[in-house]
Amino acid sequence: MKSASKKENQDILHVDYQSASLDIWDKKYRLKDISGKFIDLNIEDTFKRVAKALVGVEHPDIQDKWEKEFFWALSSGAIPAGRIMSNAGAGEHKPATSTINCTVSGSIPDSMTGILEKVTEAGLTLKAGCGIGYEFSTLRPKGAYVTGAGAFTSGPLSFMDIYDKTCFTV
Repeated sequence: MKSASKKENQDILHVDYQSASLDIWDKKYRLKDISGKFIDLNIEDTFKRVAKALVGVEHPDIQDKWEKEFFWALSSGAIPAGRIMSNAGAGEHKPATSTINCTVSGSIPDSMTGILEKVTEAGLTLKAGCGIGYEFSTLRPKGAYVTGAGAFTSGPLSFMDIYDKTCFTV
């Protein structure tokens, strides 16, 4: 259920969050320190943290204005990508993370070295909190002869399993 009220000449929608929504916020987006102590005491603190971080790229003269605008949007139900909610303004507690939600890798080279370098890249990308997508059509199909190895390739699906296990583990 939502209701509107006036705050600094803007309508703020007060969102009544479902318990499942608050549980997800607590587990995935609420900022905590290394000991698990809450930095974001409530969801409004998360919105303030994110709004303040987002205006960091703006000229100092307009940061206050835009911080209020971003806070208004978040408080009124705007939902940015998960990594933004989790990591924006969290650098002091999570310095090796990113606000990029999803990335797309370059093509996977059709060699054992190339395949394994890209799986390492996938692990490091996920470690930073980003999602990653790959395009496997550059790999030879199952049954193609590999001259250097004198054998037939297992095809892209078997290599997708390596990526899947790495991504699941990270």
